[in-house]
Amino acid sequence: MKAQQNAAYANKVKLSNLKEMAKTVAYIQERGYDTRDSLEDSFSEVKNLASSSRKVLKDTEDKLRILNEQIHYTGQYLANKSVYRQFCRAKHKGQFREEHSAEIALYESARKFLQGQSADGRLPSIKLLKAEKEQLLHKKKEARKTYHYYRDYQKELNTVCSNVDKILGQARTRQPKKQKGADIS
Repeated sequence: MKAQQNAAYANKVKLSNLKEMAKTVAYIQERGYDTRDSLEDSFSEVKNLASSSRKVLKDTEDKLRILNEQIHYTGQYLANKSVYRQFCRAKHKGQFREEHSAEIALYESARKFLQGQSADGRLPSIKLLKAEKEQLLHKKKEARKTYHYYRDYQKELNTVCSNVDKILGQARTRQPKKQKGADIS
């Protein structure tokens, strides 16, 4: 409280505010924003681009999650296939099932999952699944870069809009939305 009443402190605050105003004016001039509406339009456009790039990133992550699940179940299927074949050929199926119940259950759950995922009932190749995973990982990396670019640009324009409002002495017309949960990084 005492620091705020100090004249030196007040001058320092005024000086830093003037520097921020100067930076904002320079930014606006460098970017060629002629009117406040053009700045607002640019902010809205970047906000929409950030939103759509976030959606692309989330969709890619969902596809990757599903593909990882397919890879997991395909490996589980192949790892327990020989035990299941032995079970099918066994003379005493009940006894064999008791001895190898975990492997048979894993095989059957993997087979059921893979049949549900496949339109034609064929087992996908691990090699093809891993190649598709590499493509999705590359796509995710690019989508993440795009999203972070637009998100950072949106924050920058939001700050500039806020500074312009303060310079013009106008009340804040829009409030930034709070992001839900943790940010994807």
